Amino acid sequence: MTKKPKSRAQLSEAIEAARSKQKRLLKKVASTQAKLEKRTRRLRRVEAQLAQLERRSHAERSTGNARAQAGNGKLKPIHVIYNPKSGGAQDITLESIIAALRSHGLRADVDVKTSARDARERASVAADNEESLVIVAGGDSTVEEVAPALCGTKTALGILPIGTMNNIARSLGVPLELDDACALLAAGSTRRIDMGHIITEGKKGADYFLETAGLGLTAIAFSAGKAAQKGPLAGLPRALQKFFDSKPDAVEVELDDGQKVVASAQLVTVSNAPLMGLNFLIAPDAKMDDGLLDIAIYDGMGKAELVDYFMAMKDGKRAENPRVRFFRSRIVRIKAATALAVDSDKNPLADERSLQIEVLPQALSMVVGRGIALTLPVEAAPAAAVLSRTRK
Repeated sequence: MTKKPKSRAQLSEAIEAARSKQKRLLKKVASTQAKLEKRTRRLRRVEAQLAQLERRSHAERSTGNARAQAGNGKLKPIHVIYNPKSGGAQDITLESIIAALRSHGLRADVDVKTSARDARERASVAADNEESLVIVAGGDSTVEEVAPALCGTKTALGILPIGTMNNIARSLGVPLELDDACALLAAGSTRRIDMGHIITEGKKGADYFLETAGLGLTAIAFSAGKAAQKGPLAGLPRALQKFFDSKPDAVEVELDDGQKVVASAQLVTVSNAPLMGLNFLIAPDAKMDDGLLDIAIYDGMGKAELVDYFMAMKDGKRAENPRVRFFRSRIVRIKAATALAVDSDKNPLADERSLQIEVLPQALSMVVGRGIALTLPVEAAPAAAVLSRTRK
């Protein structure tokens, strides 16, 4: 601890010493920023070269070049976990996926998902075998099932988004069109992505998420989904009656800097990604590679106001409400006066009064593009849709 100066002369010396230290540090920061910018430009040039080479290779295969066709044995082997029940699986068949990957120089070894456990186990085997890439051909749920098995490994995760919402793909800049998505996978530009880790009093083991976790999340997201389809609060399942009969209650949110936020709320969300649910833009400024979680506290908002707010952010639109307070933290501890529903992504856990959520920085390697959730997007990647909810 710095000693307090005893005289005016000592105070002046301390000020000069602090100024000198500030100048030295500023110079180092400027030097580091210059190096970072230089290396970023080099990275973008290399990724642009990769994209260009991939396009040339794809063009040769597409035009039936004899030498390219004869070189099928040189195709890069990759592991695909295919979910035949994904929302877009009826429009995009497994045969078309295999053919599209092959046209981009990738030979698919396909496992058909039969259950969440099956998907995790197959991904774990691939990681144990040190395979370079596992591709999920499916939606957000399948990606979320596979991701924890690859967390902390050298195996990268790629996405062929054939789900209904494709929030993770949209956030990371993965194109929804099959050929463009295959081109992105063939170029193979990766980033290290954060994951969320949730611990509740009732469940001491690890529960991971890529999108959003929190208190009361499933109820409001599901209700807003129903409202989108049938009008406000129409056809509400009886299971959600408890939520809509409840009122905002005392909640304490503690951040990693020791700050404690006290509010009256029945919903607190903790996001790793900007999108969730019906492409709800729940955390507009969230980045999946910044080592931080984006926390939203819905202070004093009743059920109708909550549903209206979620409806306003549907399809990737930015909603505004002064009652919604945003914070960022590496770790967040939430305590509620009464037990509320706890969710990790779309997986409901037991009702809890308290939980701790932390970020696992750079936990997972993923093939990415020009995504809104990246601090360093892949500029050479094909453009990807973000805000349109439905697949065309």
